[in-house]
Amino acid sequence: MLVACGERNRLPIRVGAVAAEVEVARTPEQRMQGLMGRRELPPDQGMLLVFPQQKVLQLWMLNTEIALDVGFFDADGVLIQQIGMLPDGGRRIHSSSAPARYALEMNLGWFKRQGLEPGARLHLPALITAE
Repeated sequence: MLVACGERNRLPIRVGAVAAEVEVARTPEQRMQGLMGRRELPPDQGMLLVFPQQKVLQLWMLNTEIALDVGFFDADGVLIQQIGMLPDGGRRIHSSSAPARYALEMNLGWFKRQGLEPGARLHLPALITAE
């Protein structure tokens, strides 16, 4: 179940045994907006981008001022890779190394601080579909 929080939906998730709270971006417009314009992201909060099908995902940092980690997960919720993304005005495209269905954006260093490595599983409390 998604819980309304202002205009943004928040969802409790886990990656392995690590809990987090995320905004869900499931429409093309929400995914395109991402975390643009934000100046900060609270600890253990982030954004989960949900895509309609598994494919090589490409993200950029256009109008994003927060240094982020992104974890790419396949359709089964398995962490494929994690990369750091620094604000650069959208000049660099960050691609998943393999087809992915989910991208989890958290503060830079979050995955390392939590000891999360490829193979960790994303646990969602409910099925989330993408448009």
